[in-house]
Amino acid sequence: MRSQRGFTLIEVLLATVLFALLMAGYYVVFLNVVELEEYARSQRAFSTVGPAILDLMEDDLAALHISPVKADAFPFRGTDETLQGQPADRMNFVARRASVQQEDIGSRGTFLRSSLNEVGYRLGRGEGEVRRLYRRESYSVDAAPLEGGEYHELYDRVVSLDIQYAGYRVEETERSSSTELGRHELERFESWDSEERKGFPAAVIITLVLEPPLLGVQPERKQGEPPPRQTFVRLIPLIHAHDIPPAPAQPAPGGGGGGGGR
Repeated sequence: MRSQRGFTLIEVLLATVLFALLMAGYYVVFLNVVELEEYARSQRAFSTVGPAILDLMEDDLAALHISPVKADAFPFRGTDETLQGQPADRMNFVARRASVQQEDIGSRGTFLRSSLNEVGYRLGRGEGEVRRLYRRESYSVDAAPLEGGEYHELYDRVVSLDIQYAGYRVEETERSSSTELGRHELERFESWDSEERKGFPAAVIITLVLEPPLLGVQPERKQGEPPPRQTFVRLIPLIHAHDIPPAPAQPAPGGGGGGGGR
């Protein structure tokens, strides 16, 4: 009879080592697939960041308070600025929309949103060559509608924010009626002050340049080559905003003018 022989210890150890190496290789491949999937998922999500930010800005501008129902009409101001050599414009105005911030108006935890708020956008310093984008909001409106409030970060990898304004020159608005203004060609301005220009812009053009978030897996780049960037552009018309100039400044307290009684 032929004697039966099992595996030797060396054969068992060799098989175990080969199995371990094979599983380690599969594990590395699995990790790479997971990281690549995470990167692809983040890229898909990143492509929605820019439009989401511009949607928010457009919603705010669509609610722009342009009707001077009071003598001290709320101003609109966009300033042309740079930060670390890149466009970092600011924009501040008053909007008629529900506030994000809520105020406690009672002892029972009753919170109320304001329907008229100060709104603004600006860039702040970030890490390296990117900046942080903030939205400013002040619950209701105080004596300084273009200042103060709370800043909420929207995105932390903004390359630049360039805001331009389409409108008419001051001399055209002063000597032309609303109907005649429509025959003039709109011009682009790098900044806008409603009090100086005697009105609001007809449209706002926003150019937003973003970088994707930093992840463990990044595409290979040449030395010194910047990360991939996406540029988002949005033209936001302000319907008939240029037809409604701000009202005259409110007279100083104690001044003449003798308003009649009811």
